[in-house]
Amino acid sequence: MPRTPFTPVVRRTAAVLITLLSAAACDGTGAQTATVPADRVTGNWQAGGGTALALAADRTFTASGLNAGELADTGCPGGHADGDWAFFADQGGGLYVTSRQARSGSEIGLSFSGSSDEPCRLTLTVVDDGDTLCATFDPDVPCDLDVRFTRER
Repeated sequence: MPRTPFTPVVRRTAAVLITLLSAAACDGTGAQTATVPADRVTGNWQAGGGTALALAADRTFTASGLNAGELADTGCPGGHADGDWAFFADQGGGLYVTSRQARSGSEIGLSFSGSSDEPCRLTLTVVDDGDTLCATFDPDVPCDLDVRFTRER
């Protein structure tokens, strides 16, 4: 089979693209983001130090201790809190917003009930094939708050 002059270029381009995609899906700690269905994230999660989160199938959540450690700067309530959760979904034009209709995703937004003096902004990135939820401020850097929720056993 004759070789074309483009074959090495195509191979190199594919290798570069694969490398870039792999790098984009990992954070600085090597945690790889994962897109999972909702049933993979529902349940009870803990991050240590009394920080706990329960995500229900009806897209509601309860939480406690969200003002501990690295989460203190998020403005989240320290005691019992609740609200709604949803995956972020692409709305086109580079706009990502939470959508209760999204059946799967790699980032979860928490929307808290009730009013607060300080708005709580908390996004969870799904990593480790759905075994870990990382708290993050920057969706481009999963786990940047260094708070990892693991499923309660």
